[in-house]
Amino acid sequence: MIKYKQFINLVTAGLLLLGVHTGWGQAKKTNNPVIQPGYFMFPIMPGEANSLSGGLGDLRANHFHAGLDIRTKQREGLDVYAAADGYISRIAVLTAGYGNVIFIKHPNGLTTVYGHLKVLNDTLARYLRQEQYKRQTFEIDLRPEPGQFPVRKGEVIALSGNTGGSGGPHLHFEIRDDKDNLLNPLLFGFNEITDEVNPYFEKVALRTLTPESRVNGEFQRLVLTPVRRADGSYGFNQPVTASGLIGLELLAFDKTSGSPFRSGLSCIEIKLDGREVFAYNMDSFPNEQTRYINVHMNYEAEQISGQRYHRGYVADGNALTLYKMDNWRGKLPLLDGKPHEITITLYDAHQNSAQLRFTVQPEPAPPAEATATQTITATTGTTPTGTVEPVPSVSIATDENVLKLTVRNLPAGEPPVAQLYMGRWPEELPVSYVKNNQAVYLIDLRKFMPDSVQIGSGIMRTFLQKRIVPGKEETYEKENVSLNFGPKTLFDTLFLAIRHMPGHVFEINQHTIPVNESLAVSYKPADTTGINPARTQLYNTSGNRKQLVGGTWKDGRIEFKTRQLGRFQLLTDTIPPKVQFVAKTPGTISAKITDDLSGINTFRALINGEWVLMLYDYKKALIWSDKLDPAKPFKGDVTIEVTDRAGNVTTASAVIP
Repeated sequence: MIKYKQFINLVTAGLLLLGVHTGWGQAKKTNNPVIQPGYFMFPIMPGEANSLSGGLGDLRANHFHAGLDIRTKQREGLDVYAAADGYISRIAVLTAGYGNVIFIKHPNGLTTVYGHLKVLNDTLARYLRQEQYKRQTFEIDLRPEPGQFPVRKGEVIALSGNTGGSGGPHLHFEIRDDKDNLLNPLLFGFNEITDEVNPYFEKVALRTLTPESRVNGEFQRLVLTPVRRADGSYGFNQPVTASGLIGLELLAFDKTSGSPFRSGLSCIEIKLDGREVFAYNMDSFPNEQTRYINVHMNYEAEQISGQRYHRGYVADGNALTLYKMDNWRGKLPLLDGKPHEITITLYDAHQNSAQLRFTVQPEPAPPAEATATQTITATTGTTPTGTVEPVPSVSIATDENVLKLTVRNLPAGEPPVAQLYMGRWPEELPVSYVKNNQAVYLIDLRKFMPDSVQIGSGIMRTFLQKRIVPGKEETYEKENVSLNFGPKTLFDTLFLAIRHMPGHVFEINQHTIPVNESLAVSYKPADTTGINPARTQLYNTSGNRKQLVGGTWKDGRIEFKTRQLGRFQLLTDTIPPKVQFVAKTPGTISAKITDDLSGINTFRALINGEWVLMLYDYKKALIWSDKLDPAKPFKGDVTIEVTDRAGNVTTASAVIP
């Protein structure tokens, strides 16, 4: 395998053609041009020292960050320069995401992207405004003809800003090839960015991946804090034991010189006993694969804690082409009862590195009385009927393919055998292990998927219904819920669980399971009391939030599509948006617009019945006018109409004398 520093040297020499990466040693040659340091000029304050607040491949919600976030002195209004000769291929105005954005196509086949802009230069701004008035819309996506707006290298195309989903003033800058692969701009040799700061580790998690796996004697995800040694390397100050198939997860970051902000990693290499088992390279990635971030990282950890851990192995369902791996796909087979040395090395795009090295000791042999076989055996009997009694002091959790039952405060004596029910006959499962007065039962869902479990006299429902596999269309329909899974809805096998609760609430598994493409759902509430189909829609209420999903009513059922699982609830929004004028003068009109539940859908302003373009910053809940003719004053009747996503409308009126 080509080492990371060798890779950079090859790029700098202009000898490597970039393609879709499957690992350094397996880079596919394509028609992409040679990376030429010096071809592009830096788009902000060229020739001056700059710093970054984000880099290519940073882990973001549902996507990899697609370029550089270049700092702009914590303010808006800096000149943004065309990085090379070319022509404007796209101009868009988006409420979220890129905000105001420009795409420039260059003669070498690459495209540069400039996002979160405040305003465009006069020529482009005039064209944009005319098109917005022509179509009477704020959001717009324009594709000018190739010769319509030529630009020269170093030409000011816009001023930097904070529009769209930006969390503060900066310029978002991308370089894409002709196949829409994102390339790391730092490989193009911008001297404005220096980096003498090493990447660093914050946390490392060791995760059991099969029912037979153990970390420190348990089936668990153990999070450890690496300690930086005097020589700059990292280690652990506590012993670690493990056996079986184990996965590593990394909470680790990089920084560039002169910036307090964390950014992502360019490369991760993992070795087991000196042999490389996993490598990850984020110098280029296909934009179409960006949602696969949800199986690259630990999605569950992100949803619960907000922390985004890189997996140091390739999870089932991960189709990203960013890895080189062994036959175990980076999972560590600690199967021989011997100590093993693990080395994790991080690299950034400037060849700075950090290394963590530690030894995993084998798990001690369990006592003879705890070595009961985990074979599930059939017994006679029938599924329990009548009232389902909860099992005292028991928790239930699904960890990918494993259902884990933990029984606390065990009575004296040997732990009871669990009775698993799915259909007519129960199956017996002995305890997997006992630790700290807790009995743990581990069920491999690929082999047996119980709808309920009996331990002693207590019964616990799992709500498991059906195994849904990706790659084909499949439908589930029972009681009042119908689900349609497309071939690309799932990343990995889903052990479908449906749970109904009072108050028009139902759950589809947990919100901690990622979905790739939309799942089509149809739901018929058992009781329609209080439902107003014109204003009642589905909301995802997982994690104490209320996020509108929407839906269309038909024959007493609401049909909707979702890219999130979890808890859904029918809620009725009858409260219209609020509109409050901030300014209404001959020079400008502005207003605050807010909504308490479903959110703002549309807005428009009229002067004496004529449409006026209103710009919108959702972060400030502010709209303000942008005149087609700046010299013509506003005069007469002003009307602002705002509609929320439930169809409620508010109209505010005023007069400009």
